[in-house]
Amino acid sequence: MTHALLVALLLSAPAAKKPKTAAPAPAAAAEDDSTKKARELFSWGQKLYKQARYAEAISKFEEAYAVRPHPVIYFNIGKCYEQMGDTAKALRSYRDYLRLSPDAGDRETVSDAIANLERRLREKGVQQLMVFAEPPQARISVDGKELGTSPATVELVAGNHQLSVSADGFQKVERSFVMQLSRAVEMTIALRPVGEAPLVSDAPKKDERPTLDPGTPPPAPPLVVQPAPQQKKGKTFTWIAGGVAVASLGAGVGMGVASSVNNEQLLKTQPGPEKNVQQLHDASRDFAIGADVAYGVAAVAAITAVVLFFVEQ
Repeated sequence: MTHALLVALLLSAPAAKKPKTAAPAPAAAAEDDSTKKARELFSWGQKLYKQARYAEAISKFEEAYAVRPHPVIYFNIGKCYEQMGDTAKALRSYRDYLRLSPDAGDRETVSDAIANLERRLREKGVQQLMVFAEPPQARISVDGKELGTSPATVELVAGNHQLSVSADGFQKVERSFVMQLSRAVEMTIALRPVGEAPLVSDAPKKDERPTLDPGTPPPAPPLVVQPAPQQKKGKTFTWIAGGVAVASLGAGVGMGVASSVNNEQLLKTQPGPEKNVQQLHDASRDFAIGADVAYGVAAVAAITAVVLFFVEQ
């Protein structure tokens, strides 16, 4: 474990050597004692971890942290909880580690571990809320359940919840919020001393954006009423063009038939007055021209109808 080695090195770092003639300062001697004690406790925790005695290892890591605090110890505690299958406490420990060591070199790796734990909670239908309060001794409760002092964590289902933070000598704060399951949430509440004048108005001034405490989830979005869907106008012109195409096609067919009939009569006509022959010939020609025109109009109308079919809404 890279983190375990790192902490071991930090805890075992010797103090700068003093000249033999100089007596050790009381504070320095006390620091050396605490370092030695923390190193012993941490080494003990390492051995217990390797033996898969995770609960006992956590106890020793916590004792080491109490003697000489260091953020990396939280990572080791998180590893123990993760091995024990305690997703919520593992997530809390990893988040504490990154909160106390924001510039950690392995931040990306730990963030991936946090995302994986958040996914496990989400699959169970809950997500973690962490609440920080000022002053730290403030009592924190959610939905009437006492959680303890800051920082406090709890796993909640999605939906509306009620947060309450109180402390002797401070004004109580109660806040409603909506819990999302997408990822863990942090909220920070700073209490005001009793007697301190409250804000004149919680409403933001004109052209001023409201501010939220760090980590506070955004308020629920306002109800948006969807506009009624517009009634479709239909494909009126498409049908008109289609009708013209059909009518023109019918006219063309009719004229073509009439032209054919006249041609047949012209062929069967016995020699007779030239005037009758010419009339049959002219009629046949006129019907043929009319048929061609009708076919042309039908084709144009049909193309127009197809185009309008895709254009009209």
